[in-house]
Amino acid sequence: MAQLNQDLLNKVFVVTGANSGLGYQAALNFASRGAAVALVCRDETRGRNALQAIKQASSNDAVKLYLADFSSLASVSKVAQELRAGYTKIDVLCNNAGGANASMVETEEGFETTFVANHLAGFLLTMKLLPAILKAGETNKARIVFTSSLGHKNSAIDFDDLNLKRGYSTLKAYGRSKLMNLLTAREIQRRYGDKNIVASSFHPGAVRTAIWSKGGILSRVLGIVMYPFLVDVKKGADTFIWLASSNDEECVNANGNYFYDRRQPSIAPFATDEAAKQLWQVSEELVRPYC
Repeated sequence: MAQLNQDLLNKVFVVTGANSGLGYQAALNFASRGAAVALVCRDETRGRNALQAIKQASSNDAVKLYLADFSSLASVSKVAQELRAGYTKIDVLCNNAGGANASMVETEEGFETTFVANHLAGFLLTMKLLPAILKAGETNKARIVFTSSLGHKNSAIDFDDLNLKRGYSTLKAYGRSKLMNLLTAREIQRRYGDKNIVASSFHPGAVRTAIWSKGGILSRVLGIVMYPFLVDVKKGADTFIWLASSNDEECVNANGNYFYDRRQPSIAPFATDEAAKQLWQVSEELVRPYC
């Protein structure tokens, strides 16, 4: 695949989950091409290590660290305010943070952890950063990219049981959250496409990242069995970087769509426009106290 090497000077990228894996590779690429990059990380030590490594490798001092726990909407709301104070415009928001959980854990705010960390947190961050993204859209195409997954095909959303209190499983919780990422990208495009915003989602493939150690025994066993077949992080991040930073004409079909390996694969039959609209309405209601 063609390497992306056009400069990104004067552009601002916000990357969540940027201390390792796909987020780190994408942030390093953007910084190496001259962008100002905000790394949003949960762990301060790992975040500072990533910050130092990216600055050193890219020779770019316009890289900053912001801390947020994506299992807490209050924490996400706070970091959004900090980002708005730091940047008058945001050209690209990369909603990449997320994970898998071995068991059903409810947060202090009353949400199942995978649901809030993989979907509601990114939704809230996007809503709070939207004015800065729209500002960037006044002069060039602004972009919002979601890290989704082939796992979105596992299960349709049960809007009467978003917290999965009936029959929790790691695969169901993770798959539904990734479906939500895909649907949110589609609905953003429908709502804001005429404002020069391009939203998209992607499946990185089965990548060698830490996520295989976070979903319990089954996930760890799968990671060990599949290890020889997993792709390296740089390859997994290729479509991510392409959607976030290629020339507009190269991503002409990105509008609200889902990608794998820079192509549009089939999506779940229940990933409908109606589901996207309903998810948006429900999500707006749930995050309203934190806006």
